[in-house]
Amino acid sequence: MLRLCDNKITCRINRTILLLLLGVLLSLPTHAAVTFDPAGYEIYSMADYSPPVVTRARTLLKPSPRNAINSEGMGGFFVANTADLFEPEQIILSSRYKYHELTSSRGISMHSNESGSVSTFESSLTWIGKWAEWAVTVPIHDWDLNATRTFGGYARSNTGIGNMRLGWKATYLPDKSYYRFAYGAMMAITTGNPANMLPAGSKNSDELKLFGCVTTSETDRATANLELGAIIDSESDDDRFLYRMGMSYEALTHVSLIGELVGEVLGGDDKDTMDLVMGFRVQPTSTWTLEFVYYKNLRTYRDYGWDEQLQAGYTLRW
Repeated sequence: MLRLCDNKITCRINRTILLLLLGVLLSLPTHAAVTFDPAGYEIYSMADYSPPVVTRARTLLKPSPRNAINSEGMGGFFVANTADLFEPEQIILSSRYKYHELTSSRGISMHSNESGSVSTFESSLTWIGKWAEWAVTVPIHDWDLNATRTFGGYARSNTGIGNMRLGWKATYLPDKSYYRFAYGAMMAITTGNPANMLPAGSKNSDELKLFGCVTTSETDRATANLELGAIIDSESDDDRFLYRMGMSYEALTHVSLIGELVGEVLGGDDKDTMDLVMGFRVQPTSTWTLEFVYYKNLRTYRDYGWDEQLQAGYTLRW
């Protein structure tokens, strides 16, 4: 009689080894195959195996409620463009309502018995590509003016389309240690009858804006941004330099506070504008962003100047 073991301890060890081998075989993947060739070598193969796809996580400028569409129809703060990234291949719809009262002309206050106001409704359609953003913005103005001594020659009120804006911003530049760059261009085209929309800020000439911006991650909650550029007028009589400095702070999970200092410099003799822009954005869902903004004019050389402006808007992604 053949004995597999000499004593009980040896038998238990043999049974334990057999059970372990059986467990290994049963734990092999369903697509795996184990074969034995005549030479006695064991061959193990894995059928239909594909390595996992590894995607690079964005660790810089993480998405937050600050990410929305600015007044030029591109990703940014309320006024400035930023180097923030949206998810590619999506359409974003945004609209803003602005209101201010007219108080001056090229830095000179209107007379006490004169008044005027401007309401503007802007709509932007933005396409987020893999390496750039494309945007079109159409403003509709409604204004009234009773200041014949200061201005004169204009109707008391008017409603119509302002100058359409076409924007493009390159977003393919790589992340650096704590900052990102972006650059682009924006064209303001005289549409409708711009002369009838002069009190609302429209121009009688086309304009080309060239800009570059850098956005930095200051802390886990704070983000800073700087935009510099130039505006070239088609009639070469209103060329100017622009700057936009701003910072955002994630006060809550769904709320971002944003402050900006924005201005344009036309030339000497104090021919420049400077506005302090403050507000917040609320993101109740992943597709909706609401914003509420207050503008305070610090320096003005506008043909139709104002002291304060209010703004409310939304951004919808799909």
